[in-house]
Amino acid sequence: MSLNGPWTLSRIEKTSADLVEPVRHHLTALCGRPEEHARFLNTLSLLEHIGSRKILTSQSRGPLDCETLKHLAEEARHAFFFKRTAERVAGRPLDYSDGDAVMPAAARMYFGRLDAGINRMLADEIPVEVPYLYVSMVVELRAIWAYRLYNDVLVDSGLNISLKGLLAEEELHLPQMAERLVALGEDLDATVPAFARLEDALFRGLWRSLAVLPTVH
Repeated sequence: MSLNGPWTLSRIEKTSADLVEPVRHHLTALCGRPEEHARFLNTLSLLEHIGSRKILTSQSRGPLDCETLKHLAEEARHAFFFKRTAERVAGRPLDYSDGDAVMPAAARMYFGRLDAGINRMLADEIPVEVPYLYVSMVVELRAIWAYRLYNDVLVDSGLNISLKGLLAEEELHLPQMAERLVALGEDLDATVPAFARLEDALFRGLWRSLAVLPTVH
């Protein structure tokens, strides 16, 4: 299944075109400010951690197959990657508090509202894994879009941080989830665009929170 269908990366690239330059500009500024960059990396760790926890809790009522367990393990590993990188940049241990992450409450709200919104739009009688798959799909779409931009900035900035391996795993998850949803009888062209619009609105709110840099004195 292509990553560039009307509801996948081609769509998010089109709807997020106005965000590319401001996001790139902000990421470039962060790369020159190690302490703030560390907090941002740690926030990405938090987001990946929230994602892994949501997979675990949402699937606790049903059977955990190998693909779901693999996805859970990879999301947890991504959280570890960003945490370890953040602490290397900061030169100290970090937690997920306000002092060590950028607007962690906003990060949690993004996931919580997306999860709740997609669940409200779905029918009541559906397989237990369908909401998890849809939430994961739209989050993966955003992650691929954002991590591609971020990796380009990291390369341009000359920092010894690469997202290539992480991106490869995220890009593999997307068709796997799409194929599973189709196998469960879901019509992606009818459902994903509405979920993607919800995610777009929530991401813009999250980004406004994350893009606030303190003034340098």
